[in-house]
Amino acid sequence: MKILAYFLWTSALVSTTLLAQDVARVAPKVMIVSMWTPEAEIWYRRFSELGMGELSLRITLPGLSMLYPDVACTQDGFVCQLTIGEGEINAAASMMALALSPALDLTRTYFLIAGIAGVNPRHATLGSVALSRYAIQVGLQYEIDPRSLPADYPTGYIPYGRQRPYEYPLITYGTEVFEVNANLRDAAYEFALRASLVDDEALESYRAQYEPAGDSYRKGLLPPTVELCDTLTSDVYFSGSILSEVFENTTTIWTNGTGVYCMTAQEDNATLEVLVRAAMSNLVDFGRIVILRSGSNFDRPPPDMSDIDHLTRTNQNGFATSLENIFNVGGEIVRGIIHEWNCTFENGIPADNYIGDIFGSLGGTPDFGLGPVTLPGAGASSSSRRDRRPREVTAGEC
Repeated sequence: MKILAYFLWTSALVSTTLLAQDVARVAPKVMIVSMWTPEAEIWYRRFSELGMGELSLRITLPGLSMLYPDVACTQDGFVCQLTIGEGEINAAASMMALALSPALDLTRTYFLIAGIAGVNPRHATLGSVALSRYAIQVGLQYEIDPRSLPADYPTGYIPYGRQRPYEYPLITYGTEVFEVNANLRDAAYEFALRASLVDDEALESYRAQYEPAGDSYRKGLLPPTVELCDTLTSDVYFSGSILSEVFENTTTIWTNGTGVYCMTAQEDNATLEVLVRAAMSNLVDFGRIVILRSGSNFDRPPPDMSDIDHLTRTNQNGFATSLENIFNVGGEIVRGIIHEWNCTFENGIPADNYIGDIFGSLGGTPDFGLGPVTLPGAGASSSSRRDRRPREVTAGEC
């Protein structure tokens, strides 16, 4: 009743900067972060399938997007969903409004960042779902039009402070790379394996066009799966073989050979920067973040198709399937966290890896960047680390 009373109270006011002393804050166990309407609506439409009620309680918060001014929660407040708006600026503004709102206690909340993405056919396929350890903001570079480049430059993207491509930047903003809790990602992966992913005959037909590329695009030919690989952030909707390969190399260099680019999106590094800042003020726990992206379109064309035709004249038919698989996989993760809250998730999943930004803002030494790799076991080759399957995470008996 206090949650409902708070909802009615905030709806009647222009500002909620003052919180009535007798109104309890909502303390979600899981906060689902969507970017735009279709990603949100899949949760509204299907959430009841999880057996945890409906996302029927709407809480209006100052500072959220004018398109998405409410947080939607279950009546018990255990699960909430926020739509932040597309692009890095919208994401940062909405997430900061959420983090600073006195209406919510997010100190033990798990954040499930869940959206569609472009997908790299080297590592996943249309409808596949990736759970990421790294998010890389590849757009933080100098850019020169390729028509103006010297002949020996492979790309017009040059890291800040450098004179040539494919080096780690000397000038950094702090948001170039984020690393999240790998043990939590592995636990989420185990929940994700319970999901039944949907496919579509039209997707199968489009995927088949990549077969002439041989083994390099083998993953792109397969039906949807759950993968462990990483997400790029760029407000520029890039497409095509050349740019995609450039940013694959950027990922490798900026993560010291550990990251594997398979999904591309527009918001995640902005979202994670806010969560780092909130964690520095003990408003959230940065060890409780899961990054989930589902492939709706390939980032590059099949052989014998031009980049421009692939971008503007084809229907890859992956949009609806990727949305359904966001829920199919994300729903299992939400249900797993709630079901095993008391015995496993309430106190958090300890991280063995570094978590945070490139500055070490939350403590510890980043295992990427100009310094040495300090992650235990870092002497292993890059290839063996990339191929590492998730370690077994022992959950309590619930």
